[in-house]
Amino acid sequence: MIFFLIMQVQWQAINRPYDTLNQELVIYFSIEQHRIQYVAQDSLFYAEYETRLKVFDENGNQVAGDFWEHVALKDSVAIEDSVKLIIPRSSHYFEMKIVDIHGGGVFSITENIISVKYLGDIERLISGDTLRLAFTVLNRAGEVDSLHVTLQDLEKALTVRQGMYGDTLAFLITTLPNDTYTALFKLYFEEKLVEELKVPLSITRAFYLNDDTWLRKVSQLRYIATQSEMDILERAYTEERDSLWNEFWKQHDPTPNTKFNEMEEEYFTRIAYCEEHFSHGDKGWESDRAKVYVRYGSPDEIQRKPYELYAEFPDPYGNRYHIYDSYEVWFYYQSNLQFVFADRFGLGEYILLNPHMIGP
Repeated sequence: MIFFLIMQVQWQAINRPYDTLNQELVIYFSIEQHRIQYVAQDSLFYAEYETRLKVFDENGNQVAGDFWEHVALKDSVAIEDSVKLIIPRSSHYFEMKIVDIHGGGVFSITENIISVKYLGDIERLISGDTLRLAFTVLNRAGEVDSLHVTLQDLEKALTVRQGMYGDTLAFLITTLPNDTYTALFKLYFEEKLVEELKVPLSITRAFYLNDDTWLRKVSQLRYIATQSEMDILERAYTEERDSLWNEFWKQHDPTPNTKFNEMEEEYFTRIAYCEEHFSHGDKGWESDRAKVYVRYGSPDEIQRKPYELYAEFPDPYGNRYHIYDSYEVWFYYQSNLQFVFADRFGLGEYILLNPHMIGP
């Protein structure tokens, strides 16, 4: 299934026929564990969140809505859930909010609704480099006779029979990188355009199937893997990547008898944190602060000091005595570690002044 990624929630909306006046709106969504707050109770961790769905007509008047309360145990990499609502066929767009009860985060989605007239249940499925668009044809009166679908420079067409039935179109998307696109559906009768639908879709492949994504993920292992381990992964054939990746992380799995690898999840949660918090003027997950954060986690204390002379720490560029615009000192009390970072140019790129403190 292909999902959209908005505000860290992956989602897909499917519109299904219901009756002559209404249709059914189904929204599938997925929330990664590190995007929601879990709390402990009786040795278990669980999250609570609320989903609010409102549907509006083209004038902005609310025509339907509902809300749901959810509780999810921390037993997998992501929370998989869905909501459904019967809505009028005149519905124009929906707003959905997912509220993290314990963390306070709010995820918001606003999207147009595809009217169910001649096509319904439009679903996007991807396997490798093949995209399948599955749908239900609603042509009881025989008012259309052909369908043309365009995706970028790819185009497919098929004959539409009278009646109600399911059908599928397949596209080879080797030339399309991971991104968000619009599929254009055109329905004809005797070569005259009857209806046109624009269906947004996102192409996302498993990271090990995309060369660029794979090499990026492998390079992000630099804080935990040896160079030889990274070389093996970088040179791996596509069909080997998934098993080699799992084999590597199995060595670092604190609970090998379970499907969930806490170490892998925590590692890439830290990578994501660095990319989000250390990218303004700095190098994100490749920055000096990331070198420390990924290895040791969040510091116990951070002291920020402007305009101080750290003569005891010669900087990596050969300056024994240097005054920088500002400094950050990170303390890890349990490990008895202290890391000093200096803003190299006053633009937010912090360099580590005592790199010898980083362990192997």
